[in-house]
Amino acid sequence: MNIIQRMAEIKARRAELRSQLESNDQVDLDAIEKELRELDEEYTNLEKRQQTINGINDGTVPANVVTNPVAARSADNFDQEKEYRSAWLKSLMGKPLTANEQRAYSTASGSALPAIPESTANEIIKKMYEVAPILQRCKIFHVPGNFKFAVEGVNSDAALHTENGAITAASDTLGSVSLTGYEIVKLVKASRATVNMTINAFESYIVEIIAEAVARKIENYIFVGTGSSQPGGVAQGGKGTGGAYTAGTDQVSVAANATVAESDITTLYGYLGSGYERNAVWAMSKNTFFAYFYALMNKSKNNLIEFANGKYYIMGCEVYFTGSLTKGVAYLGDFSYIVGNYSQDISVVKSEHSGLATNSVDYLGACVFDSKAIGGLGAFVKFVKAQS
Repeated sequence: MNIIQRMAEIKARRAELRSQLESNDQVDLDAIEKELRELDEEYTNLEKRQQTINGINDGTVPANVVTNPVAARSADNFDQEKEYRSAWLKSLMGKPLTANEQRAYSTASGSALPAIPESTANEIIKKMYEVAPILQRCKIFHVPGNFKFAVEGVNSDAALHTENGAITAASDTLGSVSLTGYEIVKLVKASRATVNMTINAFESYIVEIIAEAVARKIENYIFVGTGSSQPGGVAQGGKGTGGAYTAGTDQVSVAANATVAESDITTLYGYLGSGYERNAVWAMSKNTFFAYFYALMNKSKNNLIEFANGKYYIMGCEVYFTGSLTKGVAYLGDFSYIVGNYSQDISVVKSEHSGLATNSVDYLGACVFDSKAIGGLGAFVKFVKAQS
């Protein structure tokens, strides 16, 4: 075999495939991707062989070439991660795997690779934050099993010290929030036509459908979860027993036949614990905001409510709209005092048997999640407008 000639042929074939991709939308992307990968591998081997021949001719390297095991292992690990992603997605689609993909898939259980490829998992997390942006303000962990998070209890102020006088330790205390885990699932029934998608298109489909559904459910628990046989959230973030909110302490209640006044908003803001206003945001439904808050916008009088860069602000705190809260209910607070944990990250499995009668394929996305608000600190306050 003429090595130089074969390398030239590979370059020409690469250019031909690139031209097909740029000029024709009706190409088999998987076949082209496979061929390019094989050509790259062959070209690299030929290049190494030619370098060895040149070295022998020059007398600069011995005929017995010893491969650097560290470099070879690094390259193999890099390829394995790429092949695993392709193998994982193809297995869900029911497509045959290449030899390299089969090797990567069969050894994944004994490696550091996740059940879902890292790149796909990152896309899922990114999508979840897009769908439920309030999650970006919460403290979210990924710790397997039950999880205990330390929180401040009594936090005494710093004291004035007399020079050379004895210093007494402050009576600060620590509490904790214990998180277990609850299964959150989404079952998707898809047409068998998904097998005809490209790998990238299928990955986007899985991310879009499953991540969005799971994110919306977790967001719902962040706002209305009871913490009893389900994740908890801001609804249990008050100062009272069990995180309850109390009118006159950390809650403002407006009667059904009364009109929401500016003083109701300023009073509620005053109930927020000292220091928490720095990262505080409002959370409410659009219905609540436009029915009870929007009418208080009056720039000629004050800047109680403002609109800037496509967002609304109440007393300088951004407003997050959510469909999880009913009309007449709103919260103001620092959502970093809601702690959540994925004791098991999202996994995706498929079943062809359950969809046999409808010629479809079922995909099940699931994760194990728990969350709780740190109550008793004054980090959250609640607004309630009674409905007639």
